[in-house]
Amino acid sequence: MRLYGGALASASDLRVLSGANAAAVQRPDGAWEILQFANAVLTADRTYELSRLLRGELGSEAAIGAPLPAGAPFVVLDPHLTPIARGVETVGRRMRLRVVAANRDHGDASAVEIVLRPQPRAFQPLSPVHLKAARETGGLRFSWRPRKRGLAGVSFAARSDLGEAREAYELEILSGSSVLRTLSASSLSTLYAASDETLDFGSAQSSFSVRLYQMSAAFGRGLPAIATLIP
Repeated sequence: MRLYGGALASASDLRVLSGANAAAVQRPDGAWEILQFANAVLTADRTYELSRLLRGELGSEAAIGAPLPAGAPFVVLDPHLTPIARGVETVGRRMRLRVVAANRDHGDASAVEIVLRPQPRAFQPLSPVHLKAARETGGLRFSWRPRKRGLAGVSFAARSDLGEAREAYELEILSGSSVLRTLSASSLSTLYAASDETLDFGSAQSSFSVRLYQMSAAFGRGLPAIATLIP
């Protein structure tokens, strides 16, 4: 995720960094990306050109796709939105909804019926950020920072509010697609013992491929952070 168009300067940029101008756009495979835009220029009837974008917000970085086909669904995220999944107990539960204009009854012939099951994405921890590796006495120290769920600011920035009652992480040491070892942590770092490194690889390594998850008490692993680190 990055902000296109140069360094931050304008008032519109600052509003975006406070959570304004958010929207969701859907890829052909059904995945939704959350983005924000600083500029919107009317170019034709009901047609705008958006620029200075923040991409992959709220853990949707895996859904970033370019270019999107013309006509891709685009929904502005504003205070008029009504959350459907209002608690952990609603995840996976079949819901039958009827959508109609505010001045009409839900039984009106114009109402559209939707059947869905809320998914856990809104409750999953986001992928951690600022992954680092540094050698110290006894092994290799991996460290990171968590991300807070929410759109009040840039979601890639590290936040102190974890959104979970208990802090917990799982770090996988990878060799290609194979997981050699999984380390558990209850703080923002963990030690990969030198003896374990030798057992896993045969010798000290110059770089490490890792996959890191923040854990949720309700849903287990959150969204992964994948990185190649050089100590």
